[in-house]
Amino acid sequence: MMVRLGAAALALVLPFGALAQAPRPAAAPAMAPQWVVDPAQSRISFSTRWAGAAVNGAFASFTADIRFDPARLAASRAVVTIPTGTARTGQKDPDDNLPAPDWFNAKAFPNARFETTAIRALGGNRYEADGRLTVKNQTVPVKLPFTLTITGNAATMRGTATLDRIALGLGRESDPGAEWVDRAVQVQVNVRATRR
Repeated sequence: MMVRLGAAALALVLPFGALAQAPRPAAAPAMAPQWVVDPAQSRISFSTRWAGAAVNGAFASFTADIRFDPARLAASRAVVTIPTGTARTGQKDPDDNLPAPDWFNAKAFPNARFETTAIRALGGNRYEADGRLTVKNQTVPVKLPFTLTITGNAATMRGTATLDRIALGLGRESDPGAEWVDRAVQVQVNVRATRR
């Protein structure tokens, strides 16, 4: 048998006449606008020293899911996927070694992944992203300072980070002491994107 209580009866039953309500989950922040990368005007490049000489290279392609609003940084993020087998320097020795198992091991681990965990404004057009970079199942924290210029629906981003190749498992067996290849690798990110 069902018993229906009116509002007055409920007020007598519940303490202090307050109606009990289940707590509502906090609303997730609305996602920031999506930005579509222009591959022809965007590039992820790297530089280090190999066998005592400067070597500069780049990845032939990458994809990125970018959501960004300078007024809503908590709702902003970026996830970047980089095909490691596309790394090229134009020099025979590095290009022969980079896809090999001791370096990128591109056959077993075809993609590197960078995902932001937080983005901070530093003033003006300067920002810094905290993120996680995963290469060959090795994940390291990365801070990426960058500048960002937004004009209408177009944005230009430039950032630079220095990575430790040993921490990422690159050349760890063949050159752990960095006798041939520097441990430090500078990565430059240049992105041109359009707001969707």
